[in-house]
Amino acid sequence: MSESGESNTPPGDGKRANRFFIGVLWNWISVAINLAIGILLTPYIVRKLGSEQYGIWALVFSLLEYLWFFDLGFNTAVTKFMAHYRALDEPEGVNRVINTGLLYFCIVSSLFAVATVLVAWKGYTLFQLSTDANRANFRALVLITGLGWAVMFPLQFFMTCLDAYQRYDFFTRAWVTTLLIRSTGYASLLYFGFGLRALGATTVVAQLAGCSLALYFFRKVFPPMRLSLASINFKLMKEMQAYGVHSFVANLSNLLLGQGPPLMIGHYRPASFIGYYTFPSRILAYSVEAVSRVGFVTRSNAAEMHAKGDDTGIFSLGMHLNRYCVALFTPLTIFLLVWGTPLIRRWMNAEFAVQCGPLLPVMALTTLFAVAGQYNSSSILYALSRHDRMAKGMLAEGILGVAGILLVLPHYGILGVAWVAGVLAILDRGMYVPWLVCRALNSSFLAYMTGIYLRPVLTAIPVLLLMRAVRAAGYGGETLPQLILLGGVTAACFFLLASFTCITPDHRTMMLESVLGKLRRKRAV
Repeated sequence: MSESGESNTPPGDGKRANRFFIGVLWNWISVAINLAIGILLTPYIVRKLGSEQYGIWALVFSLLEYLWFFDLGFNTAVTKFMAHYRALDEPEGVNRVINTGLLYFCIVSSLFAVATVLVAWKGYTLFQLSTDANRANFRALVLITGLGWAVMFPLQFFMTCLDAYQRYDFFTRAWVTTLLIRSTGYASLLYFGFGLRALGATTVVAQLAGCSLALYFFRKVFPPMRLSLASINFKLMKEMQAYGVHSFVANLSNLLLGQGPPLMIGHYRPASFIGYYTFPSRILAYSVEAVSRVGFVTRSNAAEMHAKGDDTGIFSLGMHLNRYCVALFTPLTIFLLVWGTPLIRRWMNAEFAVQCGPLLPVMALTTLFAVAGQYNSSSILYALSRHDRMAKGMLAEGILGVAGILLVLPHYGILGVAWVAGVLAILDRGMYVPWLVCRALNSSFLAYMTGIYLRPVLTAIPVLLLMRAVRAAGYGGETLPQLILLGGVTAACFFLLASFTCITPDHRTMMLESVLGKLRRKRAV
């Protein structure tokens, strides 16, 4: 597709579209489980730990995310190169990627471990940790989780391999294993009175189990896999580094954007404010994960399509999937705009409602337009190996964000942080990234953007007005069951309209046939 409007044909051929749909469904299973666990477990963690201990928990994981700096973009390079050799049916090429990647990640794991020790040694001096006990917990938690992650760097590699092979059934099983061990461990340990250190150890054990399963599953997916020093190819490593350097810049930018605000809040404010800021962003992150899981599928599929020269199909893929992701995220946005503060008051407590409520409209709208609406665009740029300018744009967003937060945080608090991050995200990821996609595919930016946003936004307006009228009339919102019911009504109203306004007829037919086919097979059994 180029300058014309949207195409109603499904992305790619029927076989690829069906495989894509199945891959997304498998990813959404893990998202649904993660969302359910987060909804049930997060309030329990906050109540058991207290706001300050919860803030330390969020601070440590924000800080440890920076240690993924040592990835240097290699994970995205693995996905790209492995998907390429798979599309060309070259198992020897896949083995070269596996062995070369494993060597790299074994080296990285040692650097990660050294960095963890340094952070644990002096990192606490950067933050307002009020007591010696909190400082000791901070250091212990960094060491436990950081060294555990370092050991798992090579094993984590096989999750990426499953992604490249589009085996999201196995990917989901490994990830769900991690979630279940982690959540049941957290709940049990907190019930018996354990604290941050025990939770950190549980995190490591859960990740180790999930990554080990990923290795087992990938051996089933790719029986010709062999580990051999002879398959290490340093020329290939240079090619992967050349591809990954832009991914590294993008990853570093993501770290600045995602983990920079909590760290700066921790420097200027008590640890409890880290929890106030990260809690609403975590609510949105659980739902955004549904979008990011689609992006994982998009990247490997787009890489395969690009290898076969199907750029028109990539444009259609990006436009339709971004629109559907916006449609999926819109009911939550509407609900949070209308009932976000009462939800936090009933779900958590009045303290969190006062601090987090004003952040929700800013964060929800930013996430809708800059993340849900364009995550697949970022994945497409990775697949096309045209992500260099995107990486520079994200780096500029990150640097400007840090500077802006340093200016507004002392005067406007965490609400000012949310506004700075939100405006920059919309300008960069919401507008600049899709422009880069359209330029790479020689297609219309206006057609791409209207194809993504116009139908979901027009569908959302009457639903938002209806929900505001319901609240103005004084119906609902006093109890958690009422809020759950209102959330269900909001989603039902929007999706009923969106099934006709946002989904193309061919895609709607394909999904119905897939669901009905599964039901017929179950009845036959």
